[in-house]
Amino acid sequence: MNEQKPYDLRILYVEDEAVTREEIALFLARRSREVITATNGAEGLELFRREKPEIIVTDIRMPVMDGLKMARAIREESKGALMIVTTAHSDTQYMLQAIDIGVDHYVVKPVSVEKLERALDKCAEIVEYRRTQKSHFVEREKLIADLQKALAEIKTLHGILPICASCKRIRDDKGAWQQLEAYISEHTDSQFSHGLCQECAKRLYPEYYREEDHKTGH
Repeated sequence: MNEQKPYDLRILYVEDEAVTREEIALFLARRSREVITATNGAEGLELFRREKPEIIVTDIRMPVMDGLKMARAIREESKGALMIVTTAHSDTQYMLQAIDIGVDHYVVKPVSVEKLERALDKCAEIVEYRRTQKSHFVEREKLIADLQKALAEIKTLHGILPICASCKRIRDDKGAWQQLEAYISEHTDSQFSHGLCQECAKRLYPEYYREEDHKTGH
């Protein structure tokens, strides 16, 4: 079997048989970021609650609490938990219960690492898909928040603006009359730099323009 890059996964492996637990745990360790082991369902449930693994691999027949009771308790707490059960050929009734619980995959004992790896790969694909969707959701929510903030900061003028034909003041939506500069500054990000156009300059400073015209011969 070709070596593959380990998945960024935390796996909980629950098995009461020491030899099997050690062998499969070593295999899972090569295919994941971290493997947590438990010897029965009660211990496995406690570790699930504390460690929050993405995938649970469990035997069915175990002391204290069997794998199905553990799986049912996990499913009640986490609808999205991914579970792979290992079971003997003779455990048909247990398998029907596992299907009812919503176990994702099962592997018949003695465990074939090839079949376990296929089940693990399928679960890993689901985990990666969920992470991608969550990342896209977070990015989308951030983009929406940024756009809302930008829109809140944008000040725009629109519609018909009542303006005095004489003094050129503008009437706001509360009925008050404001200087044109004050109104535009309040409703936009524009700033004013005052000066004089040529016509107004000639009207306000005729002496200066007569002197200039005399110098230039106009």
